[in-house]
Amino acid sequence: MKRGFQVSIGMMVILILTLIIFMGSLYFIRQFYSATEEFRTTIDENTEEQLKALIRDGSIVAIPINKVKLNRGDGDVFGIGIQNILKEQKDFGLKVQFSSAFTQQEEPIFAIESYIDENWILYDPGPHAIQNNEFKSIPIAIVVGDSADGSARTEDGIYSFNVCVWDMGLHGPDIGDCAVGNTLTYPQGKVFKIFVEVD
Repeated sequence: MKRGFQVSIGMMVILILTLIIFMGSLYFIRQFYSATEEFRTTIDENTEEQLKALIRDGSIVAIPINKVKLNRGDGDVFGIGIQNILKEQKDFGLKVQFSSAFTQQEEPIFAIESYIDENWILYDPGPHAIQNNEFKSIPIAIVVGDSADGSARTEDGIYSFNVCVWDMGLHGPDIGDCAVGNTLTYPQGKVFKIFVEVD
């Protein structure tokens, strides 16, 4: 009887702890998505004007501000502008991937690419329909998480991200790895960079 009572208490404690962890996870997810939902729809007017100026000056794809300094838990929005010069309406794809991280002393920081891609980055991969000779600006939100690998605390340093654009009608819904050397990007072979300094 006493042993059965002890097992019941143990199960109750496990159940309560599981419930607390679950509720904490829901709270974190809600906080993340409420913050990033604001980012999803807003590119500030200054960035929008800079994008337009770069496109007018001849850039086909442009990210006017590609470096920010953030604390853990903070986020920012980068604007990318895409101009269609392919002589007809096209659907463009967008991919943002974590690339690498280094301390201020240029020592590598251990981070798991898939973890950062899934937990730090929010953007619309497309298709983004753009008429011939028209321009579209798209927000990319990056929120610095408490961890870069799912366990250890995010280290101070520079975190870099690759940004790729491509013609989805020509190359399909995915061009694979968004890295230097990918010749399917638009403009061909061009990979853009975003840098986040975590302090």
